[in-house]
Amino acid sequence: MGGEDMAKRHRKWMQLMEEAVQADGWGQVLEAVEAYEKAAGVILADLPTMGLTDDQHDIAEKVVVAMNLRAIGLSAVNGNPRPNKDDMAVLLEVLDSVTRKTPRVFPLDLADLDESTAAPSIARDSLPLQKEHQQSNRRSSKHDALPSTARVPDSTGLDDSPQTVTITIQKIGLKDVDRYVDPQIVVSVVDKDLVVVEEKQETSIAAVRSAPYIFFDMSVVLRTHLHVLRQSDSTIYFEFVHYKKAKRKKSVRCWAMLEMDEIKAAGSAALALELYTKPCDPSKKHLHLFTVKPLYLHIDIRLTAAN
Repeated sequence: MGGEDMAKRHRKWMQLMEEAVQADGWGQVLEAVEAYEKAAGVILADLPTMGLTDDQHDIAEKVVVAMNLRAIGLSAVNGNPRPNKDDMAVLLEVLDSVTRKTPRVFPLDLADLDESTAAPSIARDSLPLQKEHQQSNRRSSKHDALPSTARVPDSTGLDDSPQTVTITIQKIGLKDVDRYVDPQIVVSVVDKDLVVVEEKQETSIAAVRSAPYIFFDMSVVLRTHLHVLRQSDSTIYFEFVHYKKAKRKKSVRCWAMLEMDEIKAAGSAALALELYTKPCDPSKKHLHLFTVKPLYLHIDIRLTAAN
């Protein structure tokens, strides 16, 4: 896209968001909600062809998410105060800088905002029931530093006979799935002491996409038996990587994790794992949701008796 066209679209973004922030400041709730939703829709429609850098693109997306959250908060009877109208005025300045070589840093923590809006309830409703409690607990503690010795899962009723863990990576839910070149999932295993348990494994490059999903349908067999993983309280990590042509290297976009208490004693199970912002954090001290939308990494777990 030419610089003139980009500047024209950016001016339109600013005009629409200014109208929303102005109506918000005047207490015109209905007008503000409509204006925020309109601005968010226009920006999302323009983003794929704007030619922004990854950092610029991410900041614009976050501004859109904040506008949607503000619209939700204004519309709800018990509307959440964050982001508030003052936050939105600051984000207007952030959006103004988004086409600069070095845009302003996004000042809000979307993970905190997500917890206090209606968005998480939508996400939890889309998960299997057994996952709902786990996701809720993880959200409530994601900003707290975990102790150096992590909790060892209760092993009551678990089979200590050798079992092989096969993980089939079905699909990952993302916005703008067409923007990713050569997408893969990298699987690693790290124990409670942050020691790498086994070498990383990569899936093949995904070839099938249908918004909002990239489909893998590929299996990874862990080299370490399940009872050993449980004894060391290991966690399995999944990093979504894609190739950046400009930098000629692979880059992590987001990641997910699977803890031992999420793997049942026998049989198979389908799970939807939350996505977190990069970089991958095996210490689990700084977990922030990658998106407020109900988008996840979908996997199947199968346990078989080891030979």
